[in-house]
Amino acid sequence: MAQARQMEAMGCDSVAIKDMAGLLTPYATGELVKALKAEQSLPVFIHSHDTAGLAAMCQLKAIESGADHIDTAISSFAWGTSHPGTESMVAALKGSEFDTGLDLELLQEIGLYFYAVRKKYHQFESEFTAVDTRVQVNQVPGGMISNLANQLKEQGALNRMSEVLAEIPRVRKDLGYPPLVTPTSQIVGTQAFFNVLAGERYKTITNEVKLYLQGGYGKAPGQVDEKLRRQAIGNEELIDVRPADLLKPEMTKLRADIGALAKSEEDVLTFAMFPDIGRKFLEERAAGTLAPEVLLPIPEAGSVAKAGGEGVPTEFVIDVHGETYRVDITGVGVKAEGKRHFYLTIDGMPEEVVFEPLNEFVGGGASKRKQAHAPGDVSTTMPGNIVDVLVKEGDVVKAGQAVLITEAMKMETEVQASVAGKVVAIHVAKGDRVNPGEVLIEIEG
Repeated sequence: MAQARQMEAMGCDSVAIKDMAGLLTPYATGELVKALKAEQSLPVFIHSHDTAGLAAMCQLKAIESGADHIDTAISSFAWGTSHPGTESMVAALKGSEFDTGLDLELLQEIGLYFYAVRKKYHQFESEFTAVDTRVQVNQVPGGMISNLANQLKEQGALNRMSEVLAEIPRVRKDLGYPPLVTPTSQIVGTQAFFNVLAGERYKTITNEVKLYLQGGYGKAPGQVDEKLRRQAIGNEELIDVRPADLLKPEMTKLRADIGALAKSEEDVLTFAMFPDIGRKFLEERAAGTLAPEVLLPIPEAGSVAKAGGEGVPTEFVIDVHGETYRVDITGVGVKAEGKRHFYLTIDGMPEEVVFEPLNEFVGGGASKRKQAHAPGDVSTTMPGNIVDVLVKEGDVVKAGQAVLITEAMKMETEVQASVAGKVVAIHVAKGDRVNPGEVLIEIEG
């Protein structure tokens, strides 16, 4: 309540209760809204995701307790990790003192329109956008879950999702309970994935986590694990002031660096946040070669999909050990390195599976790098891209010295030398795609 009064004194226009993880419960919401309305005069907004299946009830209790605004989504994009459906909330309030006056028939037209639009993007559907009561334990916001699922899919590690969700609260505690909103949600989620994939907690620490622990994102809300802080930044000086005050003005230099490629301030900011990817995007846009991601055709019921040159049924029933399952293939990914992603629904539940037909495997696209075995072989623990090579052949390095910077899941990570010695071979360059266990640099002790 003190914070709400402080916000009002600062001249804020409204107070928003943002429940991005869907953790609010109905009666707690009602009590919170009543208290806020009693303590200050600003309008109260309720923004809640339905990840736990409670958001509509929370919104109704909030309205009854005096809330002024609620956030909803049109039904074709509602529920689960999204907001409650607009049409449903309008219908729930119709005829009451809170009647919105909105036309349900017109809203349903909008819903049907976007239902057809959503079908076009079926290849991006995820099983992790539905109601999931585990959020009451893992506390992961809906937007973060769907984003994390897409990134894990890109890394070929969607099967580790449950482990990552279990690790996220532990990482969040270690980091002093940062809010799970951008950018700290990405920082926490990516570090949790690194911990799971490496099989050892904090074996690899992202540069963003190091900067966070140093104070580069401001003071942590809670108590940071000091052992982890020492492991991450050693004896580096902590930032105990507003981090932005330490930054030098950069816009003039950024505008000069990107030049005529930038057509707006937004373009300059894109380049500032993503120097390599942003420049490439702006160059392709200027050249007219920027192409959107190809959308797979919408499969028709009973149609035959062409996969690998062979017709395959898209709807069928299978029996396994006496259990019967109805399977519908809703999308087929592009074949790459002998593997193909199939997007299915099994008894109505969306699933993603990867097929690798061994008798048809084409190995031409696979990496030619050998697997790391020797003590001086430098490798990475997860797939990613090379952002920078920090050494050259002939350099003498110390054990633990950073020799590469990789990027995975939008986070940069230093790859360190495992032994002291001389760099005798470098097998990567900036922009290369790398896989776990490959020899990227050879060091001779």
